[in-house]
Amino acid sequence: MTGVVVVDANLTVLLVVGSASKEYIAKHQRLKDYSVDDFELLGILIAQFSEIVLLPHILAEASSLARQIDKPARARVQSALRTLIATATELPIKSAYGARRDEFDELGLTDTVILHLCSMTVNGVSPTLITADTDLANCAHSLGYSVIDYKQEYLGG
Repeated sequence: MTGVVVVDANLTVLLVVGSASKEYIAKHQRLKDYSVDDFELLGILIAQFSEIVLLPHILAEASSLARQIDKPARARVQSALRTLIATATELPIKSAYGARRDEFDELGLTDTVILHLCSMTVNGVSPTLITADTDLANCAHSLGYSVIDYKQEYLGG
């Protein structure tokens, strides 16, 4: 499949931590709801797209959350994040675009910047959002954006 995908911060943490070591998923305090199977499924979903797009807002959140694991695992997680940053496309969208959105009060800055990205075209196509945040997924869906609600579709809930 071709196209562009953007992954929310929590699933980016799963992607980064699982890429460092699948064993770290069970040890990471922010990934209690996820398993190795979830990491592998996320990888399969992302692989269906030709390009993954990251936002500085997502990376800042994911970096902070991913570091919440004991040493020496933290160094491997940081290395996996560094690799993701080096290989993905990063789009610097201004915070003002998210802050202007009606959804800002309810969803916050990172999610509204993600919504702004979903309203754009990247390399001629609209991005697909993969999120485990049901509020963000519902909002994106109601706006007509392409979204995969990972929590509802794959985590049962």
